[in-house]
Amino acid sequence: MSELEPGVEQQITPEEGESKPVVFAVRLDPAFREQIEGLRGITGQSVNEVGTEALQDWVTKTLSDEEVRKKAMAQIDAEAERLQVRRDTISKILGESVASDETSKPAAEPGRPTSRRGKAAPSTSAE
Repeated sequence: MSELEPGVEQQITPEEGESKPVVFAVRLDPAFREQIEGLRGITGQSVNEVGTEALQDWVTKTLSDEEVRKKAMAQIDAEAERLQVRRDTISKILGESVASDETSKPAAEPGRPTSRRGKAAPSTSAE
């Protein structure tokens, strides 16, 4: 196994199913950046570690806020309602009942759609 140069981190390839880290750039006031640099020098943490820790703390705090949880559930409910409206609309366009089951629909002839809208497909049988 070869050794890496000092200051060069070994890149680890994510295993199957793991997500690859992404860049998340944040604009900071230069004076604030200097404070971060000073503190990270004292703690020995990288700017990435400091940022990740701060964002993880913020996410944890935000997710524990009951108002945020209520808003999230309201958004989920609103999206479910929008999807139901779309499902109903598409079902009406197709002329099918929302409650219809796939097994209760009549089987289509091979190569022919179950409903006929617009131009009819040319007949394949000789007349």
